[in-house]
Amino acid sequence: MNLTAKQSFVDFSQIVKKAYEKGENETEITLDKLIEELKADLKQLVIC
Repeated sequence: MNLTAKQSFVDFSQIVKKAYEKGENETEITLDKLIEELKADLKQLVIC
């Protein structure tokens, strides 16, 4: 795995972790809102 691929994996892992923690901690968030935010974050991830 090259450096770019490793960075992309780390970024992806951080995005998923953030979504998981938000789902666990925010009582007012809906599944639709969580998925919407996750999609937006993943669109920002550039995979080379």
